[in-house]
Amino acid sequence: MSLGFVIGVVVTVFYYQTLEFTVITISILIVSTYFKPFLTVLLGFICGICCVAAHFILFYSFELPDQHEKYAYSVNAVVEEVISSTPPQYVKVKITRLEDSEYSQFRAPKALLSINSTQPIQPGDAFTAQVRLKNFRGIKNFTVFDSQLYAFTQKIAFKGTVLNKQLAIYNRQQNNHIAAYRTYVKKLVSSAELNWLYYVLLTGDKSLMTFEHKQLMQSLGLSHLLAISGLHISLVFGFCYFAVRCFLKLIKLELNQSLNIAIFYSAAGFVAAFIYVYLSDFIISATRALIMLGCYLLLYYLAKQALRWRSILYALVIILAVNPFSLLNPGLYFSFLAVCIIFMVLKQFPLRGHSLLANIRTLFVIQLGLFIGLLPLSLYFFNGVSLAGLVLNLVAIPILSFVLMPALFLSVLLGLLTDWHAFIVLYDFPLTYIYQMLLAIPQHIRWLNVGQVSITTVVLLYSVVPLLYFIKLRVLACIPLLTLLSNYYFTQSSLWQLNVFDVGHGLMVLIKKDKHAFIYDFGPSYFNRFSRVPSVLLPYIDAHNLTVSTAIVSHQDNDHAGGVAHFKAAGYAWSFDYFHPNGVYNDCIATTLDFNGLSIQTFAKEEFNNSNDNSCIVKISAANYSVLLTGDISKTRESQLIKKKDDLQSTVLISPHHGSDSSSSDEFIKAVNPTIVIHSSAYQGQWQFPSKAVVERYNKINAKQYSTGDVGQVRVDFYAKHLELTTARAQESYWFIKD
Repeated sequence: MSLGFVIGVVVTVFYYQTLEFTVITISILIVSTYFKPFLTVLLGFICGICCVAAHFILFYSFELPDQHEKYAYSVNAVVEEVISSTPPQYVKVKITRLEDSEYSQFRAPKALLSINSTQPIQPGDAFTAQVRLKNFRGIKNFTVFDSQLYAFTQKIAFKGTVLNKQLAIYNRQQNNHIAAYRTYVKKLVSSAELNWLYYVLLTGDKSLMTFEHKQLMQSLGLSHLLAISGLHISLVFGFCYFAVRCFLKLIKLELNQSLNIAIFYSAAGFVAAFIYVYLSDFIISATRALIMLGCYLLLYYLAKQALRWRSILYALVIILAVNPFSLLNPGLYFSFLAVCIIFMVLKQFPLRGHSLLANIRTLFVIQLGLFIGLLPLSLYFFNGVSLAGLVLNLVAIPILSFVLMPALFLSVLLGLLTDWHAFIVLYDFPLTYIYQMLLAIPQHIRWLNVGQVSITTVVLLYSVVPLLYFIKLRVLACIPLLTLLSNYYFTQSSLWQLNVFDVGHGLMVLIKKDKHAFIYDFGPSYFNRFSRVPSVLLPYIDAHNLTVSTAIVSHQDNDHAGGVAHFKAAGYAWSFDYFHPNGVYNDCIATTLDFNGLSIQTFAKEEFNNSNDNSCIVKISAANYSVLLTGDISKTRESQLIKKKDDLQSTVLISPHHGSDSSSSDEFIKAVNPTIVIHSSAYQGQWQFPSKAVVERYNKINAKQYSTGDVGQVRVDFYAKHLELTTARAQESYWFIKD
């Protein structure tokens, strides 16, 4: 039944409303009809489907009342997190009342709100206000962070703006136990050089970590040590278990011999682990590890044996029953797979208390097994792997387990009685020295970026393991590997590729040819501190392992040049030199560039009295296909281009000015004669681009039209004799997210 439940949850979350869901359901029904033992699997399968449906209706399905009629909504909210304290402040809140609907703290939806208040907002603050709300809808691009999926997992249903005239902060909640503990720990470690490290290990809160800290730990393969998970929970359990055991032996407490004293030790360890998880505010990874520990202990003492695989299955059932959408969290797969690998290694190389060398060998094999076993997942989710991680973890895990964590727990306990800052220096000084050594490791040794790895590749790689482990004819394990090789050698790759990113109201285009990239425009910036370059463009370049060759800025309007500063800061300032020899903030020059066999041509122009018509127009041409990039030109510039008899005819056109009616004249459309037209515009944006009149003009020539606001990122693959167009929302959609 447990297995059926897991299958039901997995199939419903990922395949509901698809052909796969129907096929799997019918198959289980047929098998259960003819083989009675499978009836329990069928029952579990049905329970899994019902569990997903119940959770979605209760905790994830929220709609705005009269959303097309109301300008603003009356809201009661409690601030959970301050994302940005710089005015206007950006906060995540839990909505306890929306108009006439009251929500319990347990079920309440969340929202991301912009608040322009003179009073600093802090976590725990509660307020009433009139809020302009709309359903949360993020941008959608291939192989980069999916903000909409993340918002769903965090139960963020809305986003909006607080109207200040009726804002009333009426209650500042007092610090609870968790907040008080975090304040205490923060003060305790404040004088340490690595205070961010100690703070995250003791609380699970990464607020003291900078972006550079996170990047370094990930590149070294050590980021898992910072997330409170199975390792940390087992350490807390083990410390308390042996501490209680030693204490009882020390005081020579007389106990009834009929009692299984180990149960008492385990209970004390589990309580300590629970307190640790509670003080971490029940973060997902810690809660997951605690459930797995509880299942293992319960089965061990009830069945009188270590039923490892059954404990993993039962833990998974509990986690999915609590929240079936935990399947969307990559950490779930890393956690359970890591535990499975450890159990498999320990079966072949059990730990022996009397043999130090044998135990060291076992720990090395475990680390090697984890490195190899988690490699496909790392490649899929992070597009690479830490080369240094295999060696560094052999040193880091023992230091963390036997030195740092005991020292930190001791500091927390003794810090309640006396000033313990001097003790912290004893381990802070050597660890700071080690940290400086880590910084000196070259980047090419830290991390190997291999680019995007498909889910098919991951599935085929993991299918090798059960074939080797459970089937006697192990030569069958070659089948998935041969399938991978055949896919690699026989799958046709496109000659070049056009990518028009979904950036809201703005434009950002990447042309890919032979692992090289040409970039046209950089999307908007917001509040002079945020742009789509760090969150979309740079991750996309890394995910596909591309080398930037050159770049162009069409003109200086914010929606086109807003991300230039972030792109230059990332080390790509030189990429503008060819087309902007006078500086990136000056117009591009008229010239031609051979881009790995593609022709990139910029057009000469007269000086216009507006930046839009001064936009740099670019045509990318190959033997059979071409793309025209037009910036924000109006009909005036279009007319000039036609009069000069420039070769404008192109297969794909990025519509001028996002599809504004001030552009795309009938004459210009006739001159370009595009087969495909892409409008880079925001979903239900302020200007409602593309204009209906413009859409109708392109319809007259039967051009296929796509708006990034509606379909997400648009990708066009050009082959020798055909092209293929793919959109992000069609390719990567989920039934539980309304696009």
